[in-house]
Amino acid sequence: MRANIATLRKHGLYVPVLPIAAEMAGNAKLLTTALNGRATPMFQRHYPQIDVKALDPAKILAQLLEQWRGDEESVVLSDENLHIEHAQRLRELLPQSVACVVILLVRRQDRWVDSYFNQLVKTNQNDGNIAAFVTRICGADDGKLFQPDWYAQYEGWRKAFGRCTVVFYDDVSSDVFTAFLSTAGLNAVPNLIDIDRVQVSLDVYQLAYLLALRTPVSFPDFLHRLAACKKTSTHFGRQKTQSLLTTADLTRLRERFEPSNRRLMAALGRDGEVSPLQLDSRCDAGSYCNLDKLYASVAYGRYRRRADTIYARRKLREFVRSVSKHWFFRGS
Repeated sequence: MRANIATLRKHGLYVPVLPIAAEMAGNAKLLTTALNGRATPMFQRHYPQIDVKALDPAKILAQLLEQWRGDEESVVLSDENLHIEHAQRLRELLPQSVACVVILLVRRQDRWVDSYFNQLVKTNQNDGNIAAFVTRICGADDGKLFQPDWYAQYEGWRKAFGRCTVVFYDDVSSDVFTAFLSTAGLNAVPNLIDIDRVQVSLDVYQLAYLLALRTPVSFPDFLHRLAACKKTSTHFGRQKTQSLLTTADLTRLRERFEPSNRRLMAALGRDGEVSPLQLDSRCDAGSYCNLDKLYASVAYGRYRRRADTIYARRKLREFVRSVSKHWFFRGS
């Protein structure tokens, strides 16, 4: 949506973006942060100047809606971190005279965990242990990690807003945006810019390379490593995205979330159907990756050596530039 703001507004769909948070992916992320009263590590890293405790959700929402032409436009507030603990408060903050549509996009928990883990690794917010990550996702809510308990999410939003429409990601993955517009009761919008998948997820070699780094890694150094493995993937031809989940991880996810999935299907009147949320029952070699085997492969060895070389050259150039500036300053 952020890549198509002007086009969408011409078609009556307003996606407000606050200047103070213009680099954020979700246009309502600042609102979510204010509702939480705490900042994620990524938020603190990018916006150290923002005092989260001083944020007022009501003021932020008013700013988001300030230029909304309510008589002729629909407005979209979107953030992947919005969840049920925000639902009632958000309903109270939104204009009571305006019809609200809540769309909950749900995905199989195994694929959802893969995507979530991939993004946290990509932004240097994870220690790299996917088994420990799955344990946290399946455990008690610690208030820091979103848990994909879709029935609980559905019920929470439905109770607060009177209705919650569920969209199954796997049913619309080829064209998520059009599905969103249709579900919201909005007209299709032509000529939209799509996002290259390279910008979204790390391929399996990039993921493996970053997971092998000695931790902790400073964020600037991490960005150098990330740039090096991106260039390496471009050189060798980008590999596919693969799951790192093990059979034990899948079993844990099924035990934790399948009862919730069944309740959701029943609530939607689809309890007799094959669920789009059915988790994998085994690790298919075509979809899953064994990290130990990957690290031992000749192909990964070539990949790692090239990425290390690119990283070392970049660090050397940076060092030479810093020394040259120092000499120039002393000489002047």
